[in-house]
Amino acid sequence: MSDDAKYSDASFDQAINTLEAVRADLGKRGVGGLKIRFCFCEQRPEAVARLREYAASKGLFEIHVFEGAFEDNLNAIATKLTDGFTFTFIDPTGWNIRNEEVFRFLREQNGEFMLNFMSDHINRHAEYHEVAASFARFLADAQWADEFARLPAEWSNERKMLHLMKAAMRANKVASYLPDFSIMVPRRDRVKMRLILGTHSPSGLEVFRDVQEKVEKQELEMRHNLREGDSPQVSLFSSADIAAFQQEQKGVGCKANRARAEEIIVDFLQGRTRAFPGPMFNLAMEEVPIRRTHLNKVIMDMRDRGVVRFDLPAPKRVPQPNTAISLV
Repeated sequence: MSDDAKYSDASFDQAINTLEAVRADLGKRGVGGLKIRFCFCEQRPEAVARLREYAASKGLFEIHVFEGAFEDNLNAIATKLTDGFTFTFIDPTGWNIRNEEVFRFLREQNGEFMLNFMSDHINRHAEYHEVAASFARFLADAQWADEFARLPAEWSNERKMLHLMKAAMRANKVASYLPDFSIMVPRRDRVKMRLILGTHSPSGLEVFRDVQEKVEKQELEMRHNLREGDSPQVSLFSSADIAAFQQEQKGVGCKANRARAEEIIVDFLQGRTRAFPGPMFNLAMEEVPIRRTHLNKVIMDMRDRGVVRFDLPAPKRVPQPNTAISLV
């Protein structure tokens, strides 16, 4: 941390300030009395002392600081979470984390969580025998290597491990939906990490994809500016225009993702006489980077092409929650 006095560049300070801004905005909209509680874990004793000093300076917040590994403090953290909604952000520096204990904690809290899945490191080390035990702890599965070996050979190590991680989360019943989105290495076309959201809420799933679209566009614009460097080329288009174009080519709601979403919808409808939009849209949003607004357009286009049939009451222009949809 470069700002020892105020910690303005530290992730926990940014989290506090962001959530306080949300609370202030909700207050302006008439949603008052929102209480925000923070629990931080830190393993380095000197950093713990500084973090506690920081917490003491933030009298308006309820901040609890725990010394040691996250997994070693789960019971103590739970005693502070006696009411309200719990959001847990798990940000390991690699993958050496005892997730069997973490999954138990998440299941008992029944809130939402986000895991920083370190794709680049995992991709390079997944087949090393020396780290097999740490990956077993990460996946909460001592036999993970057997399943890893059975996955398609053309999949990257990272894709295999992501698949196993989500399977472990589902098996441990910590979430109903597990969407993720990638964050790229700034100057290379390689995934650096993925953020996995765990939620039981369809609304949480929808918000995740909405936010992803905004963050993705900012990332594409930043990557373009980095490539241009100090000698930008003369162009008719701004970096924002180029980012928007790239997003339409390969980002949230792009043509390929809309096509994949249609396949998911068709598969869902196979063998069913009819279905409502909610379940099939949720399935598509979990698996594919796509928003509900895109899915409304996809399903309307499918009706225009005679793939599906449904009726809409005037003056509705998109399917409603009770709209019955079937394959033609």
